[in-house]
Amino acid sequence: MKRFYLESSRGTGYIRFMRRIDDIVNGPNSKEIEVKLKIIRFFDEYGAEATKQAFGKSRSTIYLWKHSLKASGTLGLVSGSRAPLRRRRRIVAPLVESFIINYRTSHPGVDKSSIYPVLRTACEEAGIKAPSVSTIGRIIRDLKVRGRIPRKTRVAYNDSTDRLRI
Repeated sequence: MKRFYLESSRGTGYIRFMRRIDDIVNGPNSKEIEVKLKIIRFFDEYGAEATKQAFGKSRSTIYLWKHSLKASGTLGLVSGSRAPLRRRRRIVAPLVESFIINYRTSHPGVDKSSIYPVLRTACEEAGIKAPSVSTIGRIIRDLKVRGRIPRKTRVAYNDSTDRLRI
């Protein structure tokens, strides 16, 4: 039987506390926690050189794990997200964006490959580099999400009931 020692969860509620215990015991990170605890025990018993040879983990890594174990318990051993904090944002020339908005409002439902030749000539006249077809598709998607261009609406007419459905 495994024993997990957690700090009291005063103020956070019983259900939240039990979910936290369940995440440790049965969660997807339980194997990762077990492996790290095993490496820490091995390090304490045999030292840094043996741990480096057996598991390929350096002394500084083990001490970081020990520090996080002491600070936040076993959940501190779960590795966090490695996604960058500041992701790259697409920068679109104002001419390109306004051209796509105007073209899509005057020609609703036109696709990215139909916009490309017209946009390329407009960009050549302005002296800027034209975006590729796939980039135009991404720009259209971003504009739809921001609500700058209307989404495509389908209209159906039922002849027998004489009803128009949008």
